[in-house]
Amino acid sequence: MSGAHQPTRTQTGVSINAAVGQGGANRPDDVRVIQNLLNANSGLMQPFSRLNVDGLSGPNTIAAIKQFQQRVVGMGNPDGRVDPNKTTHQKLIAALNQPAKPGPIVPPTPNIPVGLITVTFTHGDKIPTKTNYKPAVPATAGGMYESTVTVSGSVNGTFSGSIYPDDMMVKGRIKDGTYPLHIGFHKGGGAAKQDAKNLVVNTEGIRAGLLVNARNSVPVISMNSSKTTSVGINIHNGFNSSRGSDGCLTIMPGDWSRFISLFLNAFPKIDDWHAVGTNTGKKIGEVVVKA
Repeated sequence: MSGAHQPTRTQTGVSINAAVGQGGANRPDDVRVIQNLLNANSGLMQPFSRLNVDGLSGPNTIAAIKQFQQRVVGMGNPDGRVDPNKTTHQKLIAALNQPAKPGPIVPPTPNIPVGLITVTFTHGDKIPTKTNYKPAVPATAGGMYESTVTVSGSVNGTFSGSIYPDDMMVKGRIKDGTYPLHIGFHKGGGAAKQDAKNLVVNTEGIRAGLLVNARNSVPVISMNSSKTTSVGINIHNGFNSSRGSDGCLTIMPGDWSRFISLFLNAFPKIDDWHAVGTNTGKKIGEVVVKA
């Protein structure tokens, strides 16, 4: 019928019955509602990659919730969770009534000065499981991730990780010491320049990560006597069945989203991720490897 009233986005498809995101019940129908709300509010969170509305609360959905909480809700320590009718849920709905804007409705997080972030891998001289030595060396850690990873300075957090490659007979683990730390894209050394849409939590392929000494040479310890240095050492996500490391430092997969989101949120400008060269970003501090 001509002139018939059409429901607005805020009238339908916005209610959830249980929490969505980090630690939530994550019922598929509720997750789809939140994914749709986040996509509808994407203009307030640039850069933002639209979510697949699949009902699965994975790393990208949780990272998008945190991005909304930080940039729109104004939370200093976003928790990545949407509870029914609580602040984040209410803001997701309320923001639909606001005029679209080309950027976030709050000022973007300012760039963090060089040297203000320290990422420390404390390994305790422990050898993780699934590390190839010949002859075999008994593991002394209670799993594949032996290190406590502490982020301190302008952003903070504690995570689990590893300094070990999967195969010590071929590659090596970085020697204890302090090294420059840059933001950048893992596996991006010879790749095409990545766009702002790639500043999201990802676990495969070319992805946002941290670069040790801007991909330049670092000293390593290896069972291969000819392997004394390595280049292209990054900090990236590990996996459940292996660390997926040829010498890089890895973060336990369950911690990766929370870890990399610290840096995605702190450095939302794509130019910062290419400040030194293609896919090699600005120096943000240092990484410390110690027992």
